[in-house]
Amino acid sequence: MKVAAIGLAAAALAAGAGWAVWERSAPVVLAVHPATGDVPANFLRLYVDFSGPMGGDDVFEHVRMLDASGRPIPDAFRELELWSRNRTRLMVYVHPGRVKTGLAMGDDFGPVLEAGKGYTLEILPGMKSAGGRAVRQGFRRPLRAGPPDLQRPDLSRWRLGPKPDRLAVECDEWMDQAGLETWLSVEGVPGRWEILGRSATFFPERALAPGRYALVVDARLEDICGNSFQRPFESPPDAVRPEDLPATFSRPFTIP
Repeated sequence: MKVAAIGLAAAALAAGAGWAVWERSAPVVLAVHPATGDVPANFLRLYVDFSGPMGGDDVFEHVRMLDASGRPIPDAFRELELWSRNRTRLMVYVHPGRVKTGLAMGDDFGPVLEAGKGYTLEILPGMKSAGGRAVRQGFRRPLRAGPPDLQRPDLSRWRLGPKPDRLAVECDEWMDQAGLETWLSVEGVPGRWEILGRSATFFPERALAPGRYALVVDARLEDICGNSFQRPFESPPDAVRPEDLPATFSRPFTIP
């Protein structure tokens, strides 16, 4: 049923049916990012994509983290609803006060995830669309927490596959989904990006002529643990002056 609903969503959009279709249909969870069950113990942020605009105000009645015994973890998320402009993407924070070390909330309640333990991310049916229709089918993803990731992303570890008609990029770790969709470019070359998991593919408007080019990454891009190219998530706020931080990172590549 879920696969059929997602197929219907794609077909309706391709036909230009518009979001009005979804005001008459039950919303569907299309995807949850990152699309992995293996996450660092200091995993910070996830995204939920819906098939149409959602109403909001009831998110944290339906999104929860379960421990290995199936019990909801209290205060697992920061209860702040963060929606995309078209209200089809929800950003959810694992509570930063329980992720960043040395904060009172983490000292009092402990971390949400601990390395070596299993969990389940669950989205319950019932969340309402902008038109008042409820999600009928929930979502569950088993998670396994690994060691925490405390390092900045490293562009030198990304694999690049340049061709005249495309640049294939494979990240060595799971990056923030919205950041990947926003903060990648090829210097001086217009085109479009397609993001799938840890892979990003750039399609130039015109085939690339032989020569040197550069993949450019906005330094604010973060991995799923909040480590940016500028600084690790665990850095104290005054560790580096903002004016001393680079705005972008780049890596050259060649079209022979």
